[in-house]
This record gives sequence, C-alpha cells and structure tokens, in this order.
Amino acid sequence: MTEPTRPPGAHPPPDGARLGQSHETAGAPLAGGLGGNEAEVHEALLEALLEHLRGELASWIEQENRAGRRPDEPERRDRARSIIGDWMLSLAQNRLATGVPMLDAPAEERLTAAALAYAFGTGPWERFLNDPDLTDIHINGCDNVWLVDRRGNKRRGEPVAASNDELIEQIRWVGATLDRSGRRFDVSSPVLNMRLPNGGRLHAVMAVSLVPMVTIRLHDPDLARLSELRAAGMFDRAIESFFAAAVRAGFNIVVCGGMGAGKTTLVRSLLNEVPTHERIITVEDELELALHHYGELHPDIGVLEARSPNVEGAGAFPLEALLRECLRMHADRIVVGEVRGPEVLGMLLAMTSGQDGSLCTIHANSTAEAFERLTMYASLTPQQFSRAFTYRLVGSAVDFVVHADSIGGTRRITSIREVVGSTDTHVLSNEIWRPSPGGWAVPSGEPLRAEPTLRRLVAAGFEPALMSRPEGWWER
Repeated sequence: MTEPTRPPGAHPPPDGARLGQSHETAGAPLAGGLGGNEAEVHEALLEALLEHLRGELASWIEQENRAGRRPDEPERRDRARSIIGDWMLSLAQNRLATGVPMLDAPAEERLTAAALAYAFGTGPWERFLNDPDLTDIHINGCDNVWLVDRRGNKRRGEPVAASNDELIEQIRWVGATLDRSGRRFDVSSPVLNMRLPNGGRLHAVMAVSLVPMVTIRLHDPDLARLSELRAAGMFDRAIESFFAAAVRAGFNIVVCGGMGAGKTTLVRSLLNEVPTHERIITVEDELELALHHYGELHPDIGVLEARSPNVEGAGAFPLEALLRECLRMHADRIVVGEVRGPEVLGMLLAMTSGQDGSLCTIHANSTAEAFERLTMYASLTPQQFSRAFTYRLVGSAVDFVVHADSIGGTRRITSIREVVGSTDTHVLSNEIWRPSPGGWAVPSGEPLRAEPTLRRLVAAGFEPALMSRPEGWWER
C-alpha cells in the first residue's frame, strides 16, 4: 500500500472533523498540534480512508439488500469499524515495510472517529443542514446551490462538489447509508426520496434532468405548540383558542396550503394538544410530523411510513394499504401527513368510522378549493366513485378546513371554513375566518353553528368572545 494521495473529488471535513458529530463525536481535530506538512499527510489519509470506506460499505449494503436484509445504523457502523480496522492494519504494514513512521494510538483513534463522523453524515451538505436558520436547500448541479432562510430570503450557497459526477456519488452515498432501507440512486433508479436523520426531507433526481438535482426541506422542531406559532405571527389568540378546543373536542380537520406554508408544523402543533391518554396513529410517505419525539405528550403512538418497491418492483406498501391497517390498530385518532391520491378514501372512511379528531394535509390554494381536491383524489380510487358520492362523503367526514400561506416570508393562517353539509354537486360550508386585506385570517361575521359545533367548542375551552374584537386587534 503506497502512501495515499488526495483522491479526485474528495473533500476533507471543515474544522478538523466536525461534520456528522450529531451522530458520533469526532473528538479532537485530526491534525491538532501537528506541523503543516504532517497535518496535510493526515488529511490525505482521511480522504483515502473515506474513499475506501464508502466503496466497501456501499458494496456490503447492496449485497445485504439483495439478500433481503436491511442492516440498521448500528450494524452499518459495526461494519464500518471493521472496514476501518482492516484499512488501518494494511496502512501499518505498509509503513512498517517502507520505514515510514507509524501512527500513534491517539492519531489512529482520531482518524477513525473523523471517518465515521464524516461517512455517516451528508458530507459537504452538512454545513447547510446544521444551519438552524435555513428551511430549504436547492442544489441544481454541483456548483449552483441556493439557500432559503426562515424569513423567505434566498441566497447563493457554496458549491458542494467539483463535478456533477461527484455530486451523484454524494447522493448515492447518502441514499445507501442514511436511509434505513439503503435506497439506490442510478440510471435505473433516477429518483431518490428519503428522510434525513435530522428529520429533513430529501428529493434527488438524475438522468432525467439536465444536471443532478437535490431538494432538501428542513423543519423547525422548536415550533411544536400553538402558543409558539401564535408568537411567531401565524394566527391570533382567538384562533389559538379555537384550534386547541377543536382538537380537544375531536373535530376532523383538513389543513391545506401550498408548499412551505407550514401545514406540517401546524398539524404537529395541533396534535400536541391531544390528551395524553389517546392513541394516535400517524401515516406518512416520509416521517415529518416527528410526534415520537414528544414522548411525554404522546406515550401511546404508532408511526407508520409508506414503503416504495425495491429494485425488482416488489415490496411496496403504499399509504392506502397502511390506512387499512390503521383501522385494526384501535386508534383514537388517525393522521395522514399528506393526502394526494387514492389514500383519500381510506382517510375519509376513517373519519366517519369512529376516529373523531383525525387530521390530514392537502395541497390547495384555498379552503374552498380543498373540497374539489378531495373529491378529485377520491375519483382516482379503483372504485371510481361518482362525484356526488364523494361530495357526500367529504361533507360527512370533514368538520373544518384550515388554509395556511406564506405572506411576506411569514407563515399565516388565512381562512378557516366550517363544513355544514353537502349536496350531490358541492360541499356546503361557512367561512368563519376569512383573509383580511393583509392576508391573515379575521372573523368574517359568519357564525359557528350553535349545535353541535359551538357547544362542543365551548365545552372544550373555546372563548367565542375573542372573535368579536375589531379586525386589527390581534397581537402579531
């Protein structure tokens, strides 16, 4: 084994080896206390070790997957340590044979820790993922990176790779090592959807796009209660009181809006108002609600995640199949992270089958449009129900529709609509809160139904007097 040189496209972790330290602490800087030349040698060693580790570990994971096994992260780390140990032994033998000074034990430990920390992170992207001010990362090829902060401002980021081929290798590595199913990313599987360890959602595409592209959506776990959303300017005290009471009273709520409007954040905060004795089952394409991180609020919770087919096209477990299983799991509330297809039927049936207080999100530009979206998705089911049937089903299943939007970089509730019935041609509803000229929701003057809506809300703690304030009263 010759003394390694810097492999093409390899990138040393900045500041020693801090990338990925949330997974495993890297310890002291790899080259701490060393002279310039010796530090460069150790940096080159780290890069050579990472190149070897990634290749060996990716091959092992693929072999395990083909054998029907899905190694979890502890198993992957154990395998990585074994690969590193063999590499270290080979390095020591080579240095002994060539007369190059051996690495001492502390240097070997730092090299091992740095390799593990960097290998089980996202490499050059990690500096963006660890920035609490960012909500979105757009990578359009290796050197066209854009960052969006929580105020809606967009700025250009530093390149993440020396070439598009290197970017593809980075994406492939992330899919193989950070996803529990070890997902592929190549010409035959050109799309990658996965959840990152920090809860962010990653989408990547290659071959069918001009350049490899990565889109990462980051969530703010600190916004988890209604009071925090009110303080952030999403709604006023009247709506906060209404939301808390509506959840406690067991009303079925659909949250709609565009991408980045705060739908998931709102649903998480609504669910954190559910009494602790209730059993919640969440169903998602990608785990974003993260209710399992609030164990003291939800001691009895089930978290289900849809599964894509494997490379042979088998093993898929879609949302609609998971929803059928939910009906056998004795849930008090069923929550669908996002409805966008045939799973809408299972969600609506669950809402009318005793799972009062269920929630889901849907993409729609207004509360009125949400009804059309729901009926359109229901028409896509294999049963192909008539629109008259789906209008009736939506009218009997949904109690409230809430619309969220991002206005001037601030997420706001713009409309809340109460469902009061249905006909064969449309869903009947009253817009209780409507958009003001500034875009945020204010009372429209339409009253909530006294029976049973208002009675149940008041019994659950709603203060209807808050709605009688002038339009501009609310505290931002």
